[in-house]
Amino acid sequence: MTDATYHFRQQRGFTLIQIMAILGVLGLVLTVATSSYLKHQSKHYIKEALAEAGHARQVVAQNVKSNADDNLKDWSKGYSPKTGENNAWSVYIDPASAAVVVSLLTTKEPATLLWVPLKNSQSKDESNPQEGKILNEDGLNWVCVVKDDAIPDSMRLFAPLSASVPKPGMSDDWVSADCH
Repeated sequence: MTDATYHFRQQRGFTLIQIMAILGVLGLVLTVATSSYLKHQSKHYIKEALAEAGHARQVVAQNVKSNADDNLKDWSKGYSPKTGENNAWSVYIDPASAAVVVSLLTTKEPATLLWVPLKNSQSKDESNPQEGKILNEDGLNWVCVVKDDAIPDSMRLFAPLSASVPKPGMSDDWVSADCH
């Protein structure tokens, strides 16, 4: 009987508390790794969407150049809406106003930013609070409108925004430097 008792005392293994501690540490490491991966993936999707928005702005600028008398009713001519991998983002041109709409799928609801073209591309209004956000591409001035920004006065817009254009609601820290 003493041999069995002695043998029992020599068994090796982990206690339940040790196993639970290891699982807790593993859970913490996986949580941090998953969070970092999702942030990296979101930044990648944002870069893709903003690059596609640049292409959409070029299409609008070409349409403006080719239509000197402003009779064009569909400013999105030659551009088809694009969506990203897993529908993580979408970009389209509002045909009535020539605004480029960028939407990113977030956990709650889509985050949207607008690139809105302005009239009189060569003149700049010094009293405009968004003057620092104006981007000139191919002779056409664009204003980036993100969360809490005001859409420029309708007199400055290239064309009135249609009702189908969503309100912007994107965080400033998600967008590129030309939109700050």
